[in-house]
Amino acid sequence: MKKQLSILTILTLIFAQSFARDISEKKHLFGINGGFSFNTMGLDKNSTYKNSKNSVKPGGVVGISYEFRAPKVFGLEIGANYANKGVQQKISDPLLEKRSFNRLNFHTIEVPVIMKFYMGKKKVFNLNVGGYASYSAEVQSRLKLDFKNNPPADYDETTKHLLKDHNDKDINGERPFRPYDAGVNVGFEFISKAGFGVGARIQQGFIDFTNPKFIVDDDKKVLNTNAIIYAIIKI
Repeated sequence: MKKQLSILTILTLIFAQSFARDISEKKHLFGINGGFSFNTMGLDKNSTYKNSKNSVKPGGVVGISYEFRAPKVFGLEIGANYANKGVQQKISDPLLEKRSFNRLNFHTIEVPVIMKFYMGKKKVFNLNVGGYASYSAEVQSRLKLDFKNNPPADYDETTKHLLKDHNDKDINGERPFRPYDAGVNVGFEFISKAGFGVGARIQQGFIDFTNPKFIVDDDKKVLNTNAIIYAIIKI
């Protein structure tokens, strides 16, 4: 019992100390962030299922950051994030259940550079704007078909390494997707003086994630657009 009380006391002191600290006067801040993204890339319709509709694909974001804060009102942040981006298309057909879909997961390393402008008397809110560059180390596809009246025919297949598999190249050696992207971020954050916060950010890519050199019947320019909601800890 005494051991448990000692551990509880130590944890309580650590928890209280974390809220007692004040980061508002610090110039160098390191952060850990994690959250969810909602991606809205477009995807060409499957020729078999004409009623297919592009939908929002959820994903995860986790990363680290360093921020240099000039006298309270301005901050410059650079980070490194893992982000699960991509696209999802719901497949609509009288023979299929609503949970049928076609999905692409872009497992991406992203480097954002953000300028922050702190507002208010306590300087715990900021508007932020900046850019990012990213590289997708892996692209996976998943096709899931659930038939209403013929469950034995249900289909669920995941294909990995779409950026590496030689079978995905056309006759000229081109791949269907490009792994790199760059764009802008615009967002809003609340970061308490204790260093705990939340934020939301809109991200718009400028580079077509489909490869225009890949031989297809109809290549349309498709850009990455997503919304990110995240929690952050600054130390």
